Amino acid sequence: MIVIFFHDRFQVRCDLLAAALNHQVYPYSLYSIQPWNTAGVRKQDVFDDLTDVVRAFGSGRRLELVEMLAQGQHSVESLATNCNMATTTTSNNLQILKHNGLVATRRAGTTIFYQLAGEDVLELFLAAKRVALRRNATLRHSLETFLGNPSAQGPTIDASLVTDHMLVVDVRPRDEYEAGHFPGAISIPMDQLPERYDELPRDRQVVVYCRGELCRLAREAAVTLRGYTLDAIAMDDGIAEWRVGQEITLDYAS
Repeated sequence: MIVIFFHDRFQVRCDLLAAALNHQVYPYSLYSIQPWNTAGVRKQDVFDDLTDVVRAFGSGRRLELVEMLAQGQHSVESLATNCNMATTTTSNNLQILKHNGLVATRRAGTTIFYQLAGEDVLELFLAAKRVALRRNATLRHSLETFLGNPSAQGPTIDASLVTDHMLVVDVRPRDEYEAGHFPGAISIPMDQLPERYDELPRDRQVVVYCRGELCRLAREAAVTLRGYTLDAIAMDDGIAEWRVGQEITLDYAS
């Protein structure tokens, strides 16, 4: 007696089981689901785990924190201040990002600093932003309205068009400048512009930049400097885009 298991074009003979199985022919498909396939993790579980990571990005507050951490490491208090967010809200959102492996921490004395777990986290943020701006008209309208505020109106320039004759100014806080900045840029934080604008030359165009495409700090700085009769223009992108791009090699404070 012979038991035959069908699997595509192959047949496996099992003479030892033939007598007990009484000449029955069993399709291989009945035996294709083995205990090691059904026990433990299912494919749906894998997608559910992936969903947890994607869901960690599903909050405007957390995305804003990711953009801030693209500038460099920050404490909870610093992030809360810069994002105009309550400290407890900031901490809770950071814990969600950390739980899903998107941010890391280090301790310096009694202060805990947060940073992105890797450049791939920033790449994920930028990819989501790029797709959303391309596919979602509501987001495009929101961004245009936000950047079109009278306090931020004016011409912009692409980083690739910046020349050596232009003076580049980083208007982010000093610690963010030290964590990485446009090549040759000087640091004048936004809140210091009214006291330090006279340090800037009037025979060169001044190009200002900030954190990224979704930030209007640079545009507001350019408006402020033009109010002091300086030839100022804002860059379209910022550190968030340059940190993972190939076009700009960032400088770091010594």
